[in-house]
Amino acid sequence: MAGVTVAVHTLRHWLVAFALLAATLVGAGHAQEVTAPDVRASAPEGAVLLTGDDPTAVADEAVQAWLERPATALADLLGRDASEVCALLPDLVAAPPPPEGTRVNLDDRREIAHDDPDTRRFSYSAVRPVDRLDVVQVDVRRVGDDEWEAVSVGFRIDTVDRGWLGSPISGGVFAGLSLLVLVLLLRPSPLRRVLASGSEYIREHRRLVFGTMVLLYGAFALGVWSGASLPPACDDAVLAVLGQALGQVGATDALLSGDPLRLGVTIFYQNFGVVTLLLFWLGLLFGVPAYILAFPQFFANGLPFGVLYDVTGPAALLGTVLLIVIELTAYFLVVAGGGMLLVTIVRKGFGAFPLALRKTLAMLTIAGVLLLVGAWYEVALILLG
Repeated sequence: MAGVTVAVHTLRHWLVAFALLAATLVGAGHAQEVTAPDVRASAPEGAVLLTGDDPTAVADEAVQAWLERPATALADLLGRDASEVCALLPDLVAAPPPPEGTRVNLDDRREIAHDDPDTRRFSYSAVRPVDRLDVVQVDVRRVGDDEWEAVSVGFRIDTVDRGWLGSPISGGVFAGLSLLVLVLLLRPSPLRRVLASGSEYIREHRRLVFGTMVLLYGAFALGVWSGASLPPACDDAVLAVLGQALGQVGATDALLSGDPLRLGVTIFYQNFGVVTLLLFWLGLLFGVPAYILAFPQFFANGLPFGVLYDVTGPAALLGTVLLIVIELTAYFLVVAGGGMLLVTIVRKGFGAFPLALRKTLAMLTIAGVLLLVGAWYEVALILLG
């Protein structure tokens, strides 16, 4: 039993290191909001502290300190104990170092307008080692009458504008779609026929579907377990990555708006329009790529839930259990749809591709209905909770 215990312990450390590294890579290259002590701690010994009465000088010093930070290699992380890796993470996530050889033109400083009068944003032209032109962005914030501190530094990432999700038209379309699906579910309709045929396909491939559920729910559970097992030093880093991801997809703005339609359409678009459709298209490539992506993806998705469980306790997360089941089941059915496509073609040849495609589309339809229900349930949990 001792050998088994050591093996499980070693496996857990490797999984933790993998998950934390994945979290770090997700945030790599993005300008992240950090506290001044974290930034100062990362600066080389003898470097000028990143505070001062001249915001432009503070911004220049922040860039210089960022450029001088050494990169952390994968071997360095995997060679450390989990607690040591966690101690490095907050700084790595907050302001990941640039690739070695990155050059920034400090003479090309330009100020960018910012909504907050107490925050000033500057950009610099930069060149990465592969001779790729880029932009480095620095935010400095007023912390006193005449003092400024650097709060973020990193390559500027031009994200896709999702402002349309907050428009009244998008909210109206989402409400109309929800009502239409409800009507089609309450009376005989093409939607009900597709759902019925999907149920038949699930029964036909019950072993495949069951195996897919066990595999991917296991990956998610392993992620939750790994997240709950992380030392407290990792909590802030993991939650920072989660907050960054929510902000990038527009969920933070939707939440702050308090508009149920805007929140609902944002949730549904991300869950179905992004995650589910990606798994669907990968499933069409004879199923295998969807499985290859899904296992690490849902393992990583379980990580923040484990951290939240450890931070808030199980009682605070009880309401999310049903939501997790709804959404994960929808995703896993789409992955299983890719498996159905592969199995059908293997058994019946390429002439059965239309049938295999119908099975995959049926899983996508079931997932869409589940995620629509899940979006409204999540809106209720957030706004009423």
